[in-house]
Amino acid sequence: MIKAVLFDLDETLVDRRSSAAKFLKVQYRELVAQQFGDAVSEEQYAARYFKLEEEGLVKKSDLYPALVSSLGLPSEAFGPLLDHFRLRYPEMARPMLGAYEALQDLRKLGLPCAIISNGEGIVQRKKIEVTGIADLIEFALISGELGIRKPDRQIFEMAADRLGLLSAECVFIGDNPTADVMGALNAGMSAVYFGDIKIWPGELPKPPRACSSLGDIVALITTLE
Repeated sequence: MIKAVLFDLDETLVDRRSSAAKFLKVQYRELVAQQFGDAVSEEQYAARYFKLEEEGLVKKSDLYPALVSSLGLPSEAFGPLLDHFRLRYPEMARPMLGAYEALQDLRKLGLPCAIISNGEGIVQRKKIEVTGIADLIEFALISGELGIRKPDRQIFEMAADRLGLLSAECVFIGDNPTADVMGALNAGMSAVYFGDIKIWPGELPKPPRACSSLGDIVALITTLE
């Protein structure tokens, strides 16, 4: 019986790509254009960022050195860009459509909700605060604070333990096939792939459940009980 619902953060509860796209315009205008505008366009900058970040899986402390190198910018430029990311990006985070409602409805059903996210604590916690979902979750486990990243089963087991539950009593919802779905399944949890099943990697076994709208999450979860 499912007794708790765990969520990924970026591209599940938070609209990571649109938030990042908005931020990159600001970063380009405030930093890149002023120093290197003749060397790289705004479109080139954003496109290279999204290519190198691998759907958010690459640590930003690794991404920015790779980004400036690939664009032919001075290596020392990555430090100010990374600091700017940490300061300004979380302010622009926006929730996924239906995020509030899904969390509220699950809590009304007596199902506690929590977050397991890869990323830096200072950035991820600010996004949780800015998007207004902090009061709707029990806690958030952030890889950068723990030194453990999804898909390591230990971070999923830590979440279940903190809830006082067995892994089998929890379901995890996330958009990344490997980090989220396979990680949760390997930890003994139920899992829901949040995304378009048509783009699920062919080399991985099909997920047991998939959903592309947070508006459908509550109905799906109730079928697991």
